Amino acid sequence: MKKKLLSYLLIVVGGTMTAAAFGLFVLPQNFVAGGVTGLSVILQNLLPLPLSAIVLCINILLFLVGWLFAGKEFIFKTLIMTFLFPVLLDVFSQIDLFLPLSQDPFLSSLLAGCLLGIGSGIILRANGSSGGFDILGVVLNKKFRIPVSVVMYVCDCTVILLQAVSKPLLQTVYGVIVILVTSIMVNKVITYGRSEVQLLIFSSEHEKIRQELLHTFDLGLTFLQAEGGYHLDPSKVILTILPYRKINDVKKMIYTIDPTAFTVIDNVNYVGGRGFTISR
Repeated sequence: MKKKLLSYLLIVVGGTMTAAAFGLFVLPQNFVAGGVTGLSVILQNLLPLPLSAIVLCINILLFLVGWLFAGKEFIFKTLIMTFLFPVLLDVFSQIDLFLPLSQDPFLSSLLAGCLLGIGSGIILRANGSSGGFDILGVVLNKKFRIPVSVVMYVCDCTVILLQAVSKPLLQTVYGVIVILVTSIMVNKVITYGRSEVQLLIFSSEHEKIRQELLHTFDLGLTFLQAEGGYHLDPSKVILTILPYRKINDVKKMIYTIDPTAFTVIDNVNYVGGRGFTISR
């Protein structure tokens, strides 16, 4: 129960940050905007409705998409921000507390990108959504393993291109900066503390290294049968997946045991199975 309450609290905090980014920086500077808010700005020129009402309508449509494909728990969390975000957007649009700060367009674009990225990342880590294009990101990520940030980036760029036709070039450039910073920050927040790397270890001291990996670092591993390409000597290669934060300590251990060891490190996009998505 405490975990669920914390999850809902994180969604509200993240949603508040995204609404603040638009209300305090993006809209006052008249930047081209990505996401549902940017699409709503375009539609506002065609529909006699306030911006917050258009945002709400689009969010409801995306909510229905998420209901079909993203799971009930995710959608229930999305429901919170589907209705709360338009209200928060109206509130922050009326606040002039940071007006002197928002008069610097470059600083505004950086702050907006950071707030949007961190806020969206917090929401997604809580398995929720702010009620925007990140619903599509989560759906496509679950179905096709497409990174959420890539989906959001493509959607945002499409909306920005549509707005760029009627906006000054400088405001378009600042809008692109917002998107780039947002994309970077979303990935940073989502992968913080979760990023893993794949490590291949070629060493004649594989048994000593195996013991250290198992008992000192609490890591699983697999032996791969290999053969040297020059002398054709049979050998064992250690394959292990470990958190990025452990890599320096593991490398130090390996080269302490065998200074001639050959290692290969690769980033991995997804790790599933026992010890990762399934408890040991």
